[in-house]
Amino acid sequence: MRLNSLSFPTAAAMLGGLLAPCLVAGDPWDEMFEQPLVKWALEIGDAKSLPWGSPLAWDALAPGYDLQQVSTDTLALLAPTTQVLARMETLRRAIAYSRKDPRIGYQLLAALNGRVRDADSAGRPDVLAWFDLGYAFEASRQAAWLKNEFLGDLNGYSLVMKAIRVMGEADPRALDMQFAAGLILLEPKGQHPFYPHFKTAVRGATEGSLLEKNLLRHLHGKFEADTLAGMRKSRYLR
Repeated sequence: MRLNSLSFPTAAAMLGGLLAPCLVAGDPWDEMFEQPLVKWALEIGDAKSLPWGSPLAWDALAPGYDLQQVSTDTLALLAPTTQVLARMETLRRAIAYSRKDPRIGYQLLAALNGRVRDADSAGRPDVLAWFDLGYAFEASRQAAWLKNEFLGDLNGYSLVMKAIRVMGEADPRALDMQFAAGLILLEPKGQHPFYPHFKTAVRGATEGSLLEKNLLRHLHGKFEADTLAGMRKSRYLR
C-alpha cells in the first residue's frame, strides 16, 4: 500500500494560534460512536507510558506535563521492545493530550509518518512503525478536536492489517494487533466487521494476560460474559 504524501506540520503551521481546544457539548460524534481508541484507557501493567493520572480515566492528563514534549516522548516510548498494548495506550494518551493543543496531534502523525517513510526508503520496512502510524491515525479520526481535513486520507486499518500479515499470525504481537484492529472497526455498522478480530483475540488470549484483562474490561458487555471462557462461548463469537 502506498502512503500518501501527508503534510501535518504544514497544516499545523497554517493554523498556528487559531488551533484551540474545540470540544463541543453534545457532539453528535460522541452520541454515534464510542470512540474506543481515544476513550478506552488500556491496562498495560508496569509498562512505561506518557505521564498520566488515574489509569482508569481516559482524560487524566498529568498536571504540569510539558505539552511540547508529547511527540518526542511518545516516539521514545515506541521502542522496538515496547509491547503492542503499551504502544496503543501511549498513542491514546498522546491524542488525549492533543485536546489541550491540537497541533500536538498533527505533529505526532507527521513524525510517525516520517518514521515509516524513512524505514521504507532505506529498504528496512518496520512493521511496528506501520502499526503505530495506522493506530494513531485512526485514533486521531475519533478525536473530535482534531479536524479530518488536516489528517490526510491514510487508511490506518490497512496499515495495521499489513503489519499483522507481514509479521505473521504466529508472532505473539499479532494477537494484540488483532485486538487493535477490532477496536478500529468498533462502530455501529450493520455487518459488525470487528467480530472476526475479536474472535481471534479471545480465542488466543491466555488467562492472566493483559490482553485478557482488556478484553474483559471493555468488551464484557458487548459479548455478555465476565470471563474469558464465557466470551469464547458467546453467541456473538461463534
